[in-house]
Amino acid sequence: MSLLLDKRELKKAAKELTVLKLQEVMDVLTSVMEERENESIALEKVREFAKAQGFTLEQLGYKLNSDGVAIVLSSDETESQDSKRPVKPKFKTINKESQFFYVEGGSLQLLKTHTMKKGLTSRGIDVVPFSKVEKKYLKQVDALLEDAGKQALVNFNQKVDVWNDWAQQHGEEILVKR
Repeated sequence: MSLLLDKRELKKAAKELTVLKLQEVMDVLTSVMEERENESIALEKVREFAKAQGFTLEQLGYKLNSDGVAIVLSSDETESQDSKRPVKPKFKTINKESQFFYVEGGSLQLLKTHTMKKGLTSRGIDVVPFSKVEKKYLKQVDALLEDAGKQALVNFNQKVDVWNDWAQQHGEEILVKR
């Protein structure tokens, strides 16, 4: 691949390639791109699952780097992680007036975290409170909040499962799902 990154080498290789070889190269590149997309999708699912369970990726033994995820736990660290107390989940209701929204791609989006806000504002996207949402987007607010409420409920119930497993082993309060 490093050869292909050099433009001169790429031009030289392209002149030597026949149409059939070029199609083979394109097929290989396409399959590599599909693999990378599948890896990024799997990584995103791992991140979402970890967040839903109330853990950070570092707590689960993953170290984020620019290439993806690398496992960095030793066996001693694994034992200490297993006995670590999870965060006791608290159900938070979503209050429409305290939410922030932004418009991207012509549709209204709900701001999920305040760290997102910094990234959006640095890209020039305005983040506004509910009271300042344009009238043409007001119909979308309830649907966004309903989806966020459903997701919050799923996340809470998953965290309750993790908490209850730990609580049974350590004699703590058992929580009820919603």
